[in-house]
Amino acid sequence: MLVASTTWAQGAQAPNKAIPQQGPPPKNLTVRPDGHFSANQDPANPEKFEVHVVKQGETLSGIAGEVLKNPRLWPQLWEQNEHIINPHWIYPNDKILIQPVVEVSQAKPPEPAPAPEPAPEPEPPPRRVQLPPPTPPEARRGPAPIIIEPEKPVAEIKYDDLYCSGSVRTADLKEDLKVISKFDAAAGVLSTDTDYVYLSKGSDEGIAAGNVYQVMRPTKSLSNPYGNGRTERHLGTHYLDVAQIRVVLVQPEFSLARVLHNCSDAVDVGDFLVPFQRLVVPAPSRPRPFSPTITTKSGITGMIVTTKNVMLNFGSAFKGSGTIAGAHGGDLKPLERGVASTSEIVYIDIGSDAAVNPGDLFIVYRDAQLPSNLYSLPKEVKKLKSARRAVGELLVLKVGERAATALVTYSTDGLLLGDVVERR
Repeated sequence: MLVASTTWAQGAQAPNKAIPQQGPPPKNLTVRPDGHFSANQDPANPEKFEVHVVKQGETLSGIAGEVLKNPRLWPQLWEQNEHIINPHWIYPNDKILIQPVVEVSQAKPPEPAPAPEPAPEPEPPPRRVQLPPPTPPEARRGPAPIIIEPEKPVAEIKYDDLYCSGSVRTADLKEDLKVISKFDAAAGVLSTDTDYVYLSKGSDEGIAAGNVYQVMRPTKSLSNPYGNGRTERHLGTHYLDVAQIRVVLVQPEFSLARVLHNCSDAVDVGDFLVPFQRLVVPAPSRPRPFSPTITTKSGITGMIVTTKNVMLNFGSAFKGSGTIAGAHGGDLKPLERGVASTSEIVYIDIGSDAAVNPGDLFIVYRDAQLPSNLYSLPKEVKKLKSARRAVGELLVLKVGERAATALVTYSTDGLLLGDVVERR
């Protein structure tokens, strides 16, 4: 995050648009397509200009001095870059469009007009040539057809789906770098976008300004209570993705970081950090027909064991965490592990041990047989023991050893604990 100096504006030509006040740092930072965070947009038609990529420590006046040889021309440079919202705030990897700017005092006088060339000698008149008969007029055509280009489909996987969905791992993650306090005189502990937090390590242990980290939180151990045809087994520890932060100030024994993007919960004291890594999930094919009678034959099956919304209740430093609403007995017991619908996150009890990969699609099935403890059913209902209907589709985002994180891309009913999944 860089500040453009305004001391040059006193002697520079006034721009056509008013220069805003510097103000506090913008809070609406977004992740640009190339991965950097900025409050500004990407420029339009950059191919028509020379592009300068902002580096750490640069200002608009410094860039004007470098490329235009006069730092006092920064207001004109700002006018050429309409995607820069506030000239006081530019960010590393922002793109500045450059085109030559000439001061009036340096403009060259116009070149004298060239002397007229002598008129050529007249040529003899051309010989008369018989012309072909005129072509008949073409028949009048109707109006040109209107061609409507189909809209590009919206990406199914959003930023929060990848970097805020959490994961289940059998191997414990290293938790030596932690959030130890909020940068707050009021003694607050929860931090959201643009807030600052203290970290437990500094330059003596390799922390550097500019490093980006993923904030994570262990919640609880997961298992598949119904076994899905197997004996119940431990699936691993669930880790919640909390936020992404960037280190802005480093001291020998501690450092200060700014929250770049908050997930479903605030950063809490005690949350630990791992280096931020870019994730790539293959885009699923389109179109993908779906019906309640759709069948699969992959043989790779599992079940839904819980949802992300339920896991938000565990792992916090607050004493009230770990308590969730829901029935604790009877027929509604599966609700204790949540209900998920389209665009929500669930966890299934198969992972790399069953050859599951990011980008795999799964169909969610539910038994067609009615519960006998709610209705008086004829004995022939046992014939439906193997019958099932499709109620949703999942897209795998992350894969652990025994469990996977999946996005609900489609559902006709709430998905819950015990629903069977089979790879499409």
